[in-house]
Amino acid sequence: MIELVRVALTSGIGPGPQLPASVTEQAGGRSPLESVVLVVALALLTVGAIVVVKRRRMRRIALIVPVLLAVLTCAAGVNSYVGYVRSFDDFGRLLMLASGGNGDAEPAAPAEPDPVPGGVRVADVSLPDPGLGVPTGRTRVLLPPGYDDPAHSGERYPVVYLVHGYPSGGPDDWLGPGGAVQSLQALADARAARPMIVVAVDATAGTGTDWECLNVPGGPQLESYLTTTVPREIDARFRTLPDRGDRAIGGMSGGAFCALNLGLRNQNTYSVILATEPYDDPGTTLLDGHPDLLRANTPREYLPTLPVTRPLAVMLHAGVVAHSDVDLANRLGEQLAARGATVAVRAEPGEWHTWRTARIGLPYLLAFAAENFTADRRSPS
Repeated sequence: MIELVRVALTSGIGPGPQLPASVTEQAGGRSPLESVVLVVALALLTVGAIVVVKRRRMRRIALIVPVLLAVLTCAAGVNSYVGYVRSFDDFGRLLMLASGGNGDAEPAAPAEPDPVPGGVRVADVSLPDPGLGVPTGRTRVLLPPGYDDPAHSGERYPVVYLVHGYPSGGPDDWLGPGGAVQSLQALADARAARPMIVVAVDATAGTGTDWECLNVPGGPQLESYLTTTVPREIDARFRTLPDRGDRAIGGMSGGAFCALNLGLRNQNTYSVILATEPYDDPGTTLLDGHPDLLRANTPREYLPTLPVTRPLAVMLHAGVVAHSDVDLANRLGEQLAARGATVAVRAEPGEWHTWRTARIGLPYLLAFAAENFTADRRSPS
């Protein structure tokens, strides 16, 4: 039986788009590495190894096997809940992060995968801006089905920019645990949303620091980077609709704070905000000693009096079990609706504050953006 989702449906707040089962089922599916079956199998192997070691009174070194199996069982259990590692590529990136490396470090020679006929193509581009304190800027650009078809060579597309979460996140998070390629393809196959370009940005400034996409005094100017450098370069390199009415910014967790704060503070750049599992304050000491900057970057403080002078659409998304996330989404939704924004709030039954929740919500967020983009696809003049 499907659990009913309760959200605050005050005036001006809706539940968001309705999607076909083919789209929602792919987003909610589990890979073998997320499977509960894997957890059970590893648990049984652990028990079996312990029994064998005890019965045969094997040397202490043999205890390594059940210990390792127990660790793997715990890791698989956590991953089944969080949904971060969906492939061996994800696992390799996680190991690199654990060893102190950067799982999304910029490659020496970025390569673009061969396009799949009729499918989503991923382009790997470098967008550094040393003048803003961003020495590297590996950016993953998802081009919709049909983008490379000569028959569509004159068409331009709206753009959704997605910010990863923290700690130690990166643009590949949206392609791995975020399932962005699969969601974009499923929406296209079902004709459930207009074609769009999705850009997974790098908000790390080449480090593992949680910068919260801020213009940090004496540090990286990530707000400027994400609202000027990145859109300008993407518009120059790809067939976009280079207008704020066809540009959205979204994110997960810390990235959702980025999307909310940057979208509200830069309404001339973005007309749609997509926030899954959001926060309404930066939660950082980066602005200590700068109270005016802190208030100006804390939606909790400035949203009640924020001017919204141009069309603005916001979708907020959270897991039902993460009660504080749902409460915050509803509260933000009410405040945004009061300021005149078009608002949708969706809560996922049985989900927590995880990448799995973000992956389930992404098709709804993209479809919401598609519904609120302002221009039809058109050929360049």
